Amino acid sequence: MNLHTCTIVLNNQLKLTSSSVDQSLGFIDQYGHSSIEKVLIDASENGQIHSFHHLSLEESIESLMDL
Repeated sequence: MNLHTCTIVLNNQLKLTSSSVDQSLGFIDQYGHSSIEKVLIDASENGQIHSFHHLSLEESIESLMDL
């Protein structure tokens, strides 16, 4: 699986979107756990998009690192 897009929703509803794992992890590091409401990960595999939108922040970080 490869990262298609990662959208990080901050507590103030600002959305940061990236198609890079490194940039997504950088956003998480930059804004910190307390400022992030949720992480929405869309990954592609064989032309299909798989969405991971209901993971904890820790699970999202692990998922990004596995891509």
